Amino acid sequence: MQTAAWQPSFLAGAMAKQLIIATELSAEHQLRHFIRFRWGLIAFTATAAGVGWLFTYPVSSWPLIGLLLLTHISTNLILKFIAHPKRLSQIYTVSCCLDIVLLGCLLLLSGGASNGLVALLLLPVAVAAVMLPGKVCYLIAMLAVAAYSTLLFIGDLTIPNVDQLLQQAEYAQHSAHSHHGSAGAEAFNQHLLQMWWAFTLSALLISWFINSQANLIRLKSRKISELQQQQVRHEHMLALATFAANAAHDLASPIQTLQLLADELQVTQATMPALTELKTELTRCQHIVQQLRQDAGSLRSDQQQAPLLLQTEQQLDHWLNSRPDINLKISKALSAADFSLSDSQGYSAALINILDNAADASVANQCPQLTLTLSLDPQGLTVSIQDFGEGLSPGRLAELGQLPQQSEQGLGIGQFLANVSIERLGGTVQRQSLENGTLTVLTIPRPPMELP
Repeated sequence: MQTAAWQPSFLAGAMAKQLIIATELSAEHQLRHFIRFRWGLIAFTATAAGVGWLFTYPVSSWPLIGLLLLTHISTNLILKFIAHPKRLSQIYTVSCCLDIVLLGCLLLLSGGASNGLVALLLLPVAVAAVMLPGKVCYLIAMLAVAAYSTLLFIGDLTIPNVDQLLQQAEYAQHSAHSHHGSAGAEAFNQHLLQMWWAFTLSALLISWFINSQANLIRLKSRKISELQQQQVRHEHMLALATFAANAAHDLASPIQTLQLLADELQVTQATMPALTELKTELTRCQHIVQQLRQDAGSLRSDQQQAPLLLQTEQQLDHWLNSRPDINLKISKALSAADFSLSDSQGYSAALINILDNAADASVANQCPQLTLTLSLDPQGLTVSIQDFGEGLSPGRLAELGQLPQQSEQGLGIGQFLANVSIERLGGTVQRQSLENGTLTVLTIPRPPMELP
C-alpha cells in the first residue's frame, strides 16, 4: 500500500517538472510574444500617423494611410485564430512579409526613402532572424532591401500638383547648366546610393548575426532542457535506491527468521514437497540481500576495472544460473579490442534488469527464450536483446524507461533504472516492437581516451 501511494505522487512531481521545462519554450509562448511585437509596431506607426496629421505633415492620401493601418490591425487580430503548432513557421513568414509590404506602402505615401522612419523596415528582418530558419530570414531581408530600392526608385509622392513638377523640372534643367548644380546633383545621388548600401548591409548583417545567435540559444536551451530532465530522472533513481536499501535492510531479519522456521519444519515435516521449494526460495532471497550488501560495499572500495565484454559475459553466466527456465541464444561480432568503464556496476545492474524484464515477457507469452547479440567495434559495445513476448504498443514504447510505472509484468522500475544507468555512461537504450516480441538495444560508447 505504501508503494502504491508513493508512486502517483512520484509521477505527479515528475510531470510537473517536465511541464515547467516544456512551457518555457512552447510554441504558444513564442506566438504570444510575436503578436505583442506586431501590436507595438502597429501602435508606433499609428502614433506617427496621428502626429503627422496633427502637424499637417505632407502625405499623398490620409485615407489610404488609414486603410493600411486598419489592414495591419486586421492581420494581427486573426493570428490567434488561425495559428496552429504545425503552421507557425508559415505564419511567421507571411506576417513578416506583410509587415514589410504594409510599412513600405505607408512610407511610400509619406515621403518615400526620405522619410526618417524608413529604418522600420529592419524590424521585421530582425524578428524573422529570431523566429525563422536561416534561408527564410535571408529571403525576408532581401524583400526589405527590394522595398527600400522601390522607395528610392519611385521617389517622393507627396508633391501636390503638376505645376510644382514642372517647376522642379525647369529648376533641374537650369541647374544642369551650371557646374555647381551638377556637382550638387551628383553628391545627392551618391548620398542616396550610400543610404541604399547601408540599408542592404544592415539587413544582411542583422539576419546573419541574430539568426546565428538565436540558433545558438535554441541549442543551449535544448541542452539545458535535456540536462534538467536527466536531473529529474537521477533524483527519482536516488529515491528508488533509498527505498531499495531500506527494504533490503528491513527484509534481512524476517528472511533469517523464516529460514530458521523452515529448518525446524524440515525436522518435523520432512516429507512435505513444498518445504523444499520454500527453502530454495528463501536461500535465493538471502543471496539477493547478500549481493546487495556486497555491491554497496564495493562502492566504498577502489576495485580494478574489468573489460566490458568480459564483464558482460560474466554477468550473462551469473544471470543464467539464476534463470534456468530461460533458453538464451548468444551470438558475437567482435572487430575491436575490449575496453573498460568507470561505472561497471551501473552497467551490470542495467543489463540484469533488461534481461529479467525480457525473460518475464517471454515467459508470460509461453515462449521462454531470448536471443542476444554482442557487437564490439571501434565505436563501442552494442548489446541487442530480443524477447518473444507479446510486444508493446508505440505509446508504451515511448513511455517505457522514462518514468517508474506500475505494471503487473514488471516493466516499470527496472526499465527506468536501466535507462538512467546507461545514460549516465553516455550510452543509449533503444526499444523496437517486432512481430514476435520486442528488441532492446544497449549502446555503450568507447571512452574518448580509448578511441582509435
